[in-house]
Amino acid sequence: MTLRLTTLALALAATAPLFPLPTFAADNAALDEVVVTATRQQRRAEDSLASVEVLERADIERAGHSSLIEVLRAMPGVQVTANGGAGANANVYIRGAEARHTLLLIDGVRVGSATSGAATFETIPLAMIERIEVLRGPASALYGSEAIGGVIQVFTRRGEAGFHPEVYVGYGTDDTFKGSATLAGGVNRLRYSLTAGKERTDGFNSKRDPAYWRSGARTSYWADDDGYRNDMLSGALSLGFRERDEVGLSFTQSDARNRYDASALRYFDSYLDKKARSVGVYMRNQLASGWTSTLRLGQSEDKSLNKASSAAPSFFNTLQDQLMWQHDVDLPLGRLLLAYEYVETRLDSSTAYREDSRRVNSALLGWTADLDAHHLQLNARHDDNSQFGGKTTGMLAYGYDLAAGLRLRGSIATAFNAPTFNQLYWPMTSLTSYHGNPDLKPEEALNRELGLRWSQGSHMVELTYFDNKVKNLIASNPTPALRGQQINIGEARLKGVELGYLLALGDFKLGAGVDFLSAKDEDTGLRLPRRAQRTGYLRLSQTLERFEWGVDIDGAGRRYDDAANTTVLHGYGTVNAYAHYRVAPDWKVELRANNLLDKDYELARGYRTPGASAFIAVRYAPR
Repeated sequence: MTLRLTTLALALAATAPLFPLPTFAADNAALDEVVVTATRQQRRAEDSLASVEVLERADIERAGHSSLIEVLRAMPGVQVTANGGAGANANVYIRGAEARHTLLLIDGVRVGSATSGAATFETIPLAMIERIEVLRGPASALYGSEAIGGVIQVFTRRGEAGFHPEVYVGYGTDDTFKGSATLAGGVNRLRYSLTAGKERTDGFNSKRDPAYWRSGARTSYWADDDGYRNDMLSGALSLGFRERDEVGLSFTQSDARNRYDASALRYFDSYLDKKARSVGVYMRNQLASGWTSTLRLGQSEDKSLNKASSAAPSFFNTLQDQLMWQHDVDLPLGRLLLAYEYVETRLDSSTAYREDSRRVNSALLGWTADLDAHHLQLNARHDDNSQFGGKTTGMLAYGYDLAAGLRLRGSIATAFNAPTFNQLYWPMTSLTSYHGNPDLKPEEALNRELGLRWSQGSHMVELTYFDNKVKNLIASNPTPALRGQQINIGEARLKGVELGYLLALGDFKLGAGVDFLSAKDEDTGLRLPRRAQRTGYLRLSQTLERFEWGVDIDGAGRRYDDAANTTVLHGYGTVNAYAHYRVAPDWKVELRANNLLDKDYELARGYRTPGASAFIAVRYAPR
């Protein structure tokens, strides 16, 4: 089967089976809200048997984060590294898994690079986001490859009844500017939304002490500021007809440039262009009472152009055509999920790969049920990959209500990750350089999880233990004569405990949590690089009629920068604060200060992180 979707054609696969509703259990009222990513169906947060974190647009605006990377870094169970400031290459690790083990979806569409295997989270502006769901733990039984660590799903802005324009303009440290405008609304059963935005900053010098880069085999770099800019556009349109039928489309587009140091010579201009696009259409029909069909067509594109100093530019472009047909059926006992997916991936690159395309056909089955105090979820999926054949994964979860507001849950799940095109087909230039291996097998995982959640009144406590064993890990061959060749080298064990507490008391909200992580190579006993063993957070906020403020404290323990565990990245703590004041019913002034104590720390050896900074903005949003 070959699927071709042109830009003029329906372009991208939009939304999840149904548009998600607000969620997260910060208090009892939120327990009636809904999550989507954990089951691919709308399900009350109260009944979720997975570890899911949800952030609504109101939460994003309130906290005043500058990027999606900042938002994710503040979430439990997620660690982020970046090679510098705004727009720099970033890696997202969920529960200690590799960055390539994190699947990113935008409105239900897979996005990311087929060469590196990772998504460019740094190119997704917050201006286009309505909601973020982070599913921690393996989810291949729902989504196939890449979901060994978890899934991050971004839902873009949607229109509501009436007319709801918004204008946002802000300025801050390092000559940083952000601006966006949104037109959104709805008439009868028509809904629309269109957002355009621009971000730019002069940035700072991302390279650490020049003496570090001049040592050993390293070379010096010109110490200048590394600027960044990003232009974005997103939109959505939907129309309901008959009683419960709907058609719609959505799209996102970002065009970013990140400058970096790659030469000691001032006149060499090094930069990385990143362009990401997703477009799609869907049709949802109620075929019978309790039976809904959702058909989606979509396309995503990830493009990068690297111009390093005086070298010739290199480019890597990934195009993914996607089709999904899902059926949700209410049964006398529980709810059934049946779905078929097709993804065709194609590459266009300055590098000559042995293969430049692959196709995946997938079938999946799911069942969820709530029987008084018992809650069940069962999922199975088979993926047929044109590069290495078939792979079947499954998941079984069970929850039991020990008492009112107290639930014990457990799950077991398998997952896998297909090798990237770089790992399979990167051409060999010498025996000592990185090169691919077409005989690689998929990485596989087995996860066991046990959790306890207590919610009563204004309090909620959640405790989770997980044990994720990953085998057939792909890494460079340690044999000196074959160094650089990619092989299935061994196993990793990702174990940990997550503890979180939420309190909503009148105008005040308090959130606190701590994560303990053991992420080790089972063959060597060494810790996986750039994962801290201990992380924690404390959040305090107050919302009044016209004024709101908050303080965020985040900390992370020491970790290693390299697989050999010879280079230490020291632990750190940061304090951030924000304050908003509504000067008029439709006008609000927003202020955020990051790293108030001006802590100097590294997320990657040799690269700086932002120091103390401030940002002030004005938002116009008629009520």
